[in-house]
Amino acid sequence: MSPTNHNNDYSRYFSLRQKVFLINMSAERNCDIYESLSGVVTSSSLDSIALMITHAEPGITEADIGKATYKLTSEALGSGIQVLANLTGIVGGNIFQLRLHGALEMFQRRIAPRIELTVPIYHLRKNFSLEFFKKEWKRVMVHLGKSSTLPGLSLHDTEINLSAGGIGLTLEATNRPAPLSMFFIALDQGPPICALAESVWEQHIDKGLRCGFRFIHILKKDQERINSHISAVIRSSGGTYLDYKRNWVLVDKMVTDDRKPE
Repeated sequence: MSPTNHNNDYSRYFSLRQKVFLINMSAERNCDIYESLSGVVTSSSLDSIALMITHAEPGITEADIGKATYKLTSEALGSGIQVLANLTGIVGGNIFQLRLHGALEMFQRRIAPRIELTVPIYHLRKNFSLEFFKKEWKRVMVHLGKSSTLPGLSLHDTEINLSAGGIGLTLEATNRPAPLSMFFIALDQGPPICALAESVWEQHIDKGLRCGFRFIHILKKDQERINSHISAVIRSSGGTYLDYKRNWVLVDKMVTDDRKPE
């Protein structure tokens, strides 16, 4: 795993309609939160790229141009890639124009370790905007900071597939998931984990509709709680656990950040 730089010609790594994850790396971001967006490439050149954002975020405005920085992660040449990019423009509310800079890093793609388990959860799946969900998530965090419970919230035991990067579960075949969801997960003795997630895949099975969701807004300490729980389960059965922080899609840092002196 090493950084590479080919005279800042990044275009060879990005093609039309290629899927890209954007991870918030802005200097003014809340470093306690992992925030991510999804997009597809609409155009690219030597050091610039335009991405159509899957879930347009009204919270990003013209005022963020020149201030917002993202880590872009994707796949190219059979490897994972990541590079920093500054927001230089917004077109039509959902086309982000970005300037790429610094070394493009290539890394081995890793699947976040996951387990099957039954835990109490609540799944809010309404066709709300990302802006609405983020406001609701913030309200929930404020409440959980004062109390470890949420009045009126009823969690139900559910079979899920869980990793630090997302969650999978089976829904009724006639009840397709909304593009965005909010999950509450009672994983340990602490307050329920609350995370925003986007729907990434679905598959019809005999029992209904199997769906996969990617966490796009979650406290880093809750990523750690999930990580610790999964690690304990895997190790108790004699398995070997790989820390999720080796999956570069799930962290807001670059490979070179680990090499900088303390």
